[in-house]
Amino acid sequence: MTDNSKYWIANWQREIEGSYLYKGLTPYAHTPQIKKALSQMADQEISHAVVWEERIHEINPAARKPRIDLRIHLTLLVGRMFGAEAVLPLLLNDEVSDIASYSDQAMTIGDKETYQRVLKDEATHARTLASLSHPDQPQTQEPWHRTAKAGGMLRNMVYGFNDGLTANFGLVMGVIGAAANNRVLLLTGFAGLLADALSMAASGFLAARSEQEVRQYHLSLEKAELELIPQEEKEELAGYFTNKGLTRQEAMTVANRLMEKPEVALTQLAREELGIDPEAPSNPLQEGVVTGIATGLGAVIPILPFIVISGVAAIWAGVAISMVAHFMVGASRAIFTGRPAIRSGFEMFVVGMGVALVTYLLGLLIGVRL
Repeated sequence: MTDNSKYWIANWQREIEGSYLYKGLTPYAHTPQIKKALSQMADQEISHAVVWEERIHEINPAARKPRIDLRIHLTLLVGRMFGAEAVLPLLLNDEVSDIASYSDQAMTIGDKETYQRVLKDEATHARTLASLSHPDQPQTQEPWHRTAKAGGMLRNMVYGFNDGLTANFGLVMGVIGAAANNRVLLLTGFAGLLADALSMAASGFLAARSEQEVRQYHLSLEKAELELIPQEEKEELAGYFTNKGLTRQEAMTVANRLMEKPEVALTQLAREELGIDPEAPSNPLQEGVVTGIATGLGAVIPILPFIVISGVAAIWAGVAISMVAHFMVGASRAIFTGRPAIRSGFEMFVVGMGVALVTYLLGLLIGVRL
């Protein structure tokens, strides 16, 4: 097979997965507009898959159709549980990733005509998904040049769950290594659960609150400057556009037009001068509550067996369900990272096992018996 075949195989798989995902999500969309958009994108992904399938079969007629990655199945599961709308930002991230990959391939291996045809559809998909995700916001910026923010609440849930699971599993294994009795282990486990959940909730709340306060503070200052010293702010806007290659006259024309609408000028200055995203930030209380609850749910898993049984059976059961949970939460993280779910799950499995081993050995070293 030629060197280009590795790209075509990857392209074939991503288009098959895209079609499978869009088609699977269509029945779970809450509006006819989203149903229609997902169905159309599924058909276009199929046509793209045919392009790469033909390339592969020219080289290897016996090549088999790629398998759907576990990450795609997990994304579809989330869509079925919460509605297709819940995963639209994740779909947008996948389209952005496809655009970046195809653009790089086009410049690396040539055949720009084929890539232009596919890229045109992928760009349309990205714009459509961005519009469906934020129907009330004007889509003036290319979605593939935005910072990825997919997931929102789902991301906080997965990462909070992951933190609680790993931290409390390590704590429980340390107590097991110290040969403490079942009552002490449960007390330690629940104390760790509560402490970690409250800590993560507070951290999530304070981080979001601080970001919100800093953002509002700087925006209020900039707004005051627009009202009190508009000429200086207009010159500042003109300076930004001059640096981007416009002539002085062109820059002043644009600045004058922006100053006619102070809210638009404020948005532009926020991006250019402050580096602040003008979109509304997340709700701090929601961030804290979601992260705290998810952390608590993850932290309860290692101690579940010790609630109903004790001894060696409880230990092995706790280790088993904790390691399975580590693999599953690692695989779930792949929804946001775009990595293969099996690999991500295995890495999380290794991390969990490593934490458990270190804390267990520490417990053995201390040798406390209560």
